[in-house]
Amino acid sequence: MPLPFQLLNVFSIAGEPFSGNPLCVFPDAPGLGDADMLAWARQFNLSESTFVQRRGEGDQRGEADVRIFTPGHEMPFAGHPTLGTAEVVATLAGGLDTVHLTMPAGRIPVVRIDGGWRLSTQPARLREVTSSLGELARALGVVEAQVAHGDAAWVDAGVEQLVVRLEDVEALRACDPVGHLMHEHMTSPPRAPHVYAWAWTGPTTVEARLFYTQGQAVLEDPATGSACANLGGWLASRGASDVSVVVSQGSAVGRPSRLLLDIDAAGGVHVGGRVDLVGSGTCSVGSEEA
Repeated sequence: MPLPFQLLNVFSIAGEPFSGNPLCVFPDAPGLGDADMLAWARQFNLSESTFVQRRGEGDQRGEADVRIFTPGHEMPFAGHPTLGTAEVVATLAGGLDTVHLTMPAGRIPVVRIDGGWRLSTQPARLREVTSSLGELARALGVVEAQVAHGDAAWVDAGVEQLVVRLEDVEALRACDPVGHLMHEHMTSPPRAPHVYAWAWTGPTTVEARLFYTQGQAVLEDPATGSACANLGGWLASRGASDVSVVVSQGSAVGRPSRLLLDIDAAGGVHVGGRVDLVGSGTCSVGSEEA
């Protein structure tokens, strides 16, 4: 059975073809089970791949059921897969400007913006960090004075991550995380450790890095919409409203990316960015077609 796929760069930068976070979207995958989806995510070995298991018809053609898999597990929500999948679903539906994607974290509205898409997040839940400032600093590979006092929190606007502000961008760029300390202080079971370190670079500009572990290895994500949403939830919890923030990520791994974070007057959080289609093809499913 042929299985079509599309490759996209999400949170890309105009004029930079190898920017943004790569994504593989399987737009017609109703018959794939969990093991199959995980196997294909491992085959492509991108940070995430998405599988559209149902697309609506007629007046419901902007509705789709979507599953998101990393090479190791399923994600209930992730930002760049949501935006990239919205581009594919909207195009197949004839060029819509609004779609709704239903995934384990809920039904996510996504709207077209200039050059890309923007999602609206669920209200964020926050909880306190129990590790000390020094323990967080050692896990990130920086000195304690470089971690902003009182600003670390667990935040969940769809997927829980540890959000840690550093005092300046030099400290952010100096991060050299230690895997076993991340497991000790930055784990939200049952997921592996994920920490979103960030620093202000201007009144409405941020630079950020997302570190996570896969087995014993520490990896870095080029652009993380879910973490950007969590940052928005954290800022909203501190009273931010009616503000737009540009988040830069990915330069440290050779994939410069730009995320657009908006907090509306009511404290609602929206994450957007550019989406570029870079390729497409068809896989063969089943040994008789391999």
